[in-house]
Amino acid sequence: MTSIKALLREAKKIKDPDLREKTIEILKNPSIDEKLRLGDHTPLSIAPASKRGHHSYPMGLIQHTLSCVKLALALCDSIEKVYGGKVNRDIVIASALLHDIYKFYSYQESDQGYMSSKLGERLDHLSLAIGELYRRSFPLEVIHAVVAHHGKSSPITPRTIEALVVHLADKIDSELSAEILDAAKAIVRECLGEDVKMFKDGRQAFQIVLLKQIGGCEKLREEWHKLKVT
Repeated sequence: MTSIKALLREAKKIKDPDLREKTIEILKNPSIDEKLRLGDHTPLSIAPASKRGHHSYPMGLIQHTLSCVKLALALCDSIEKVYGGKVNRDIVIASALLHDIYKFYSYQESDQGYMSSKLGERLDHLSLAIGELYRRSFPLEVIHAVVAHHGKSSPITPRTIEALVVHLADKIDSELSAEILDAAKAIVRECLGEDVKMFKDGRQAFQIVLLKQIGGCEKLREEWHKLKVT
């Protein structure tokens, strides 16, 4: 299973010592001012990345974050090796790791899966991230990439290569997860006549899609009891 340790391993790839230290510290201790804390929220270690969309399952936020870092670095390779561009990978890694860091304050568990927390009803995760990154003296380039990671839906669009890379990595991974989760739920409904409330993780959803792809509904029925889907 993906864990905070996996994110810390990525953070250690940052070459600039000050940025590396700041990034590791916020991953280890992402807490915000006590005065902003309102009621319950999901811990970072098990938080989803959304309530009902992409990565909407336990540890979805960490899984999404790790995938974004890897996708972003793959884009850096393409930019440099194919297009002859230059990318500051330190900024990319830090921004990809932190782009959704405060989503865990936005959600809490409910009977239906997840709902907005009291704080999440009043402040979005971008506002929390911008304030905390500024308070912790992160470079402007990182703050910009974080605030611009929603692209045209952000308060400001990406104005640097690094911000564009983080935005595209986030977009690719979010859409990939949403498509796979929707497909897996549809397959279970088609093959077993059941509605899935929530997957254990993204791997479970991918496994369902692959089983159907390899052997149709019959193969999924054979393996269904092993998947332990709720």
